[in-house]
Amino acid sequence: MFKTKISKVLGVVLTAAMVLSMFAVATPVAAANQDWSKVSLPGSGATGGYVVSAPGARFDNIGILEWNADKTAVYATAEYDGVASVFKSTDAGRTWKMLTIPTVTGNIIYDFVASSVNANELYFTDGREIFTSKDGGATWNNLSNVFTWAVANTWTTPPVSGTNLIVTLDIGYAGANKYVFAGTAQFGTVGTGNGVFMCQETAFGMPWSDLAIDTQRATPWAAGCSVWDVVVDPTDFAVRQGVMAVATAAGNTVITAKYFGNQWNQTATCDDTQVQMDNTTPITDVLHAELWLPSDFSSSLTSGKFQAWLAIQTLGGHGDVYLWYGSANSATTPKTIDLNVRGLGTETEVTDIDGIGGVADAKLIIGGYDNAVNNIPMVLNSSDRLTFSANSKRPTGAESTWGLSVATVTVLAMADYNTSGKALAGTAGWDCGVSYTADFGKTWNTISMMRQVIHSVENIAGSLFVVTNDFSGESVWRIVNGVTERVFSSSLIGGSFNQLDVQVSPAGDAVFIADLGGVNIWRSLDNGQIFTKQISDIIAAGGSSINSWFVSNANTILVGETDAVYQTSTNGVLWFARPCVIGNITSFAVSTDGSVLVAAGSDSKISKSIDGGVTWSTATAATTVTSSVPVVTFQNGSNSVVYLTGDGGNVYKYDFAATTPAWSELGATAPVQNFDWAATSAVVNGVGIFSGIASGGSVLYVLDANAVADGLSRFTMVGTTSYAGSVTTPGTAVGSKLIGIAAPGANMLYGIFGAELYVYTDKMAVPVANVKLTSTVDSVKVTWDALVVDNTAVTVKYFVVVTAEATAYKVAYTVPVIATELNQKNGITTLSATFKDGVSGFVIDTDTVYQVSVWAVSPVMSFVGTASVSTQPEKLTYNFNLMPTNGAINIPIKPVFAWDSVSTAVSYDLILSTDPTFADATKVLATKNLTTNYWAYDGTLTNSTSYYWKVRVNTANSTSEWFPAVFTTVKADAAPVEVNNPPAITLTVPQAETPAYIWLIVAVGAVLTVAVIVLIVRTRRVV
Repeated sequence: MFKTKISKVLGVVLTAAMVLSMFAVATPVAAANQDWSKVSLPGSGATGGYVVSAPGARFDNIGILEWNADKTAVYATAEYDGVASVFKSTDAGRTWKMLTIPTVTGNIIYDFVASSVNANELYFTDGREIFTSKDGGATWNNLSNVFTWAVANTWTTPPVSGTNLIVTLDIGYAGANKYVFAGTAQFGTVGTGNGVFMCQETAFGMPWSDLAIDTQRATPWAAGCSVWDVVVDPTDFAVRQGVMAVATAAGNTVITAKYFGNQWNQTATCDDTQVQMDNTTPITDVLHAELWLPSDFSSSLTSGKFQAWLAIQTLGGHGDVYLWYGSANSATTPKTIDLNVRGLGTETEVTDIDGIGGVADAKLIIGGYDNAVNNIPMVLNSSDRLTFSANSKRPTGAESTWGLSVATVTVLAMADYNTSGKALAGTAGWDCGVSYTADFGKTWNTISMMRQVIHSVENIAGSLFVVTNDFSGESVWRIVNGVTERVFSSSLIGGSFNQLDVQVSPAGDAVFIADLGGVNIWRSLDNGQIFTKQISDIIAAGGSSINSWFVSNANTILVGETDAVYQTSTNGVLWFARPCVIGNITSFAVSTDGSVLVAAGSDSKISKSIDGGVTWSTATAATTVTSSVPVVTFQNGSNSVVYLTGDGGNVYKYDFAATTPAWSELGATAPVQNFDWAATSAVVNGVGIFSGIASGGSVLYVLDANAVADGLSRFTMVGTTSYAGSVTTPGTAVGSKLIGIAAPGANMLYGIFGAELYVYTDKMAVPVANVKLTSTVDSVKVTWDALVVDNTAVTVKYFVVVTAEATAYKVAYTVPVIATELNQKNGITTLSATFKDGVSGFVIDTDTVYQVSVWAVSPVMSFVGTASVSTQPEKLTYNFNLMPTNGAINIPIKPVFAWDSVSTAVSYDLILSTDPTFADATKVLATKNLTTNYWAYDGTLTNSTSYYWKVRVNTANSTSEWFPAVFTTVKADAAPVEVNNPPAITLTVPQAETPAYIWLIVAVGAVLTVAVIVLIVRTRRVV
């Protein structure tokens, strides 16, 4: 009925695959920013993974947990909606799929086993039929019916279906042959029709054989027997054909075996072993038995490993765990030892046993209940195989509805249980479920198949604990990295309760649960794993009930009543009544550094304490609007500034450190400029308030429970100015609870809306980054980096403001075309904006310093990113009279540079270079910053060479553009020839006779001369 067993491969070596990442598979918490996203709480039904029940279709009687051959799937039997069912999990029990199975007669599945060879081969029995699946549970077929077969083959004393119930199964392999073994029993008695039966499944017709456990022995059991467990030899069945069984007969319960096809109880192989309570008292009232064999089990009498552990559940308080030694008969050496898992004289009904390891190193885990309190489940574990330790936090559950007024527990060790301590447990009855341990069974959290439903979400705390309601019961859940576990149930209280609430200490080192309207508080110091109730309560100090409460640290708790705070700094060892006259105290808050506490009351006043709640200051004045249930919070990072809201509406600020402390309403002052937002809070019924971290200021969130309000009001606090925005409520339900986790630039909020839990991640509590500016004489261009918002289809819009620095007058906005649009806070999606004088009504002056602010204004407002820039001086021209002028030639090689003086100049920059681009530093001849409007080059330039120079003006506010020019130096003059007079030289010319032709030439010349003269005279004579 509660059997958990995987038969080993017989004659075949099997390496079982370890299950990987078994406990990080739950649906993760949605974490989209700038919009509410639903947190996936445990779900019911096919689409919800059968984690919790659905109203009217409750879980009950989780009977068997079983691995398949390669440990990739866990199978479970359970009752769901009143019907016996089989479920399959591929994530180690976190979520399940219901299988379609044949109709179960009697509504009880007595045993479920998986093949040790084929991961998809399964068997189960309802006591009358045996069903098998060869495809992982998708489809099922009937195995040959042992009862029908017995009658048809005229067995001497055939078992009778419905009288002799099949309560145990196992599978054995011998080569290609496969054998199914079944054991039958009658509850509360024995019968001759019971026994161990074998079906050769691979043979034609699936024939059955009666292994005659009651007659094939030296001394037959004349009155018959009841067989509670049957196990084939897990190591060498193919050779030895070993079969072991636990049976009640002849006034005893025994472990018996047969080998090599011989009769039962043979000394040469393994004789019968009596199981006796305290090793003295025979046991006859067995209800269930489970034989667990270690991984290195050997049926050799000389191996030293012929050992097993037997778990027994009885009807009369005789149950326990027994260590069995399979051996030849010995009169002096006991072959079973009652381990008395909870000590001598304290009997424990054990409904299941499992473990990992061999004879010498196995670690065991058992489930059952105490005979004295038989409706409370318990789990024990053993690391030495002889002694057991009880759980410190048990699985939830109660009496089985299978006609048993006892708590039944089935256990399943994970593949690495011996090192990780991870295991599952299934329970029955009220608040049953599948529970999980990671510490060898010491503490358990329920993870699936819960009888509990989630009717509503009551409260949230920390990161993240959630309280849910089930009409008559409540649960506390812990969600870590998307993995959900129930860490506390009202069924563990052991008495009545009113309304559970949960809080986490500001340091995160303690988790508390309080019963609102009651007086009890429980504390956990291990993140909700174990909760311990305080040893005293507020009644000891004169209190009556917990109206409101607050956890200041792991030991200091405050409880509010009317005009009084009940305080403990010793976690409830001592409580004290402290006067705090502010009416019915409804809310507390602590400063970020933990040094100051504040309480808010129905008089709409607050009081502070600087000594951990021992004394409280005189109450402040009341806020303008009275709230009967105000909620209060400190500004993040401050120990003096607090914010308040309540059912009277509006949001208020109070600074204890102000010169004249007084309440101020956020958004009450009209904006100075249209840009400065409406800044008004539309809060009508504030039920939650939280101050988060922001870069550039602080951000405040207020949850409104008014049906027509936007839901979450968001205030961007910059200095003393607040800018209001809103985030729409998810769905149609109003909010009832708000908590926050502050983180730089990514505050995370959790809110309860109706019966659902939502998360909102605000990544816009940061400035727009990398704001850069460029300017001319009449324009300003702004660029900035995109604000990273990782939601799909979220468009971030930006708004830019240009302010004259000297006068603080806002002169330019992005987008508006007409003045009336300024108040609409239109945004742009580009990452730049240019403002030009005379365009869209903007006035941009020359030589003026401007402050530029960039905001992201959608989906909500970010913080401002700023930068300063000055426009250039009035643009000059070449009448600036650069000398040398641009293009000048024949410039002396020792030039003087000059230009017109500018009245607003404080200096001038000049650069002289042979590079027209001025980029090559090696060609720069001079770089000067001058207070005069001239400069003489102190070197010598090269003739007939082009030179480039430029000059600009620096004013007190800005720098002008460069004014460049080029000139060419003069050509070089012709160099003068220098003559040196040589010494006097005397020449001696020799005498020689004149040649005759010389004289002839002279005579001819004379004649010609005379002829010319005569001709001239004749031509001039007057006629």
